[in-house]
Amino acid sequence: MADLYASYTALAAAEVEGVAYSRTAVAPTGATWSSIAIHGGGIETGSGEMAREVAKAGARMAYYEFKGLKNSGNGDLHVTSTNFDEPLAVALVGATRRCLSFHGFVGTDGVPETALGGLDTALVASLTASLTRAGFRVITTPSEIGGTDPLNICNRTSSGAGVQLEMSRALRDSFFPGANTRAVRDSGVRTEAFYRYASAVRAAYLGRGLMSVGSINVSRWALLPAPSADVDLTATVATDTLAAGGSHFPALLARWADANNSYLARLEFSTTQTVILTLRKRVAGTESLLVQYTTGLTHAAGRRFRVRMQLVGTTIRANAWQDGTSEPVGWQLETTDSSLTAAGSVGMRGILSTTNTNSLPVVTSWGDFTTLGPTQAFAVIRSVNGIVKAQPAGADVRLATPTITAL
Repeated sequence: MADLYASYTALAAAEVEGVAYSRTAVAPTGATWSSIAIHGGGIETGSGEMAREVAKAGARMAYYEFKGLKNSGNGDLHVTSTNFDEPLAVALVGATRRCLSFHGFVGTDGVPETALGGLDTALVASLTASLTRAGFRVITTPSEIGGTDPLNICNRTSSGAGVQLEMSRALRDSFFPGANTRAVRDSGVRTEAFYRYASAVRAAYLGRGLMSVGSINVSRWALLPAPSADVDLTATVATDTLAAGGSHFPALLARWADANNSYLARLEFSTTQTVILTLRKRVAGTESLLVQYTTGLTHAAGRRFRVRMQLVGTTIRANAWQDGTSEPVGWQLETTDSSLTAAGSVGMRGILSTTNTNSLPVVTSWGDFTTLGPTQAFAVIRSVNGIVKAQPAGADVRLATPTITAL
């Protein structure tokens, strides 16, 4: 069946933004990946929620959603991917090198499955392997949803290639407990399959690296230049064995000037398998505790945990949670400190307690590492009387145009 509207331009001339649909664009400084859903909300239900989770609504990568808001008839808002000319989406995707475009299709009746298409064949292969390892069925993509047209929004990146993820109705229904209804989706409640799917997608594009810690009380560092002094870092981490004699201490780093000066969001994997999160600072070689939180998580060999660290001015925040589950609401730790202000480097550290008795080396596996500068969020919604209202970033943001920066 042909679309009612041949383009977004035609749709916008006939439908009322903020009543029939909304647009959301989040463009973190330095983001080179985008996660988008051009048929979100009630159009292809569940696609917008997955795009948002993978991008962490702009905390991880650039994020865009065109969302159908109608009580019924959202299918009328479907504009096919090759004709989707909405300017926020075109600008956001064009400013990134790679794009993940989430969609929904009917699929085999009752079978949760994904059809992968697009011109980024290397990423298609990586996603196929990652989703399969996570227990999801990936099928050969039907030609009509192959995503191989260069004009497809997923391929309108700076590299000219992207990936289109077509999720079957049964798969999308499995992401929500009870029923895939607007009320359930808006409640924020998700199933284990939802988080496992998002985690598999993230693992495919971010990769993992190993840090071998071969001596007790000797730091191992992995560093990158920071995009700015204000950053939002996320990574997953696991160690290959339980702590013996003394703890394992993996940490995210920010404003690292040298081995003697940095901020740390440190996890402690203790000998009782507890997981403790602390914010710390190293100044002139002296490391001190700022704040501490016992997470309630349980360490196990190979079990992955996700840690997030955010610095904005003198404010430092952190969260830790088990990979494959949702991030805690709010911040587990938050404090202020003005000791270090220069951007320096960001990265990771691994170190073992002075009392550790593990057979060495202890291998720390880092993955899913992202480093972003200050996030600017943009959502455009036209009110019933046709006025576009603006609010500051960090709220339910409503701005007319995005600022997009790519590396």
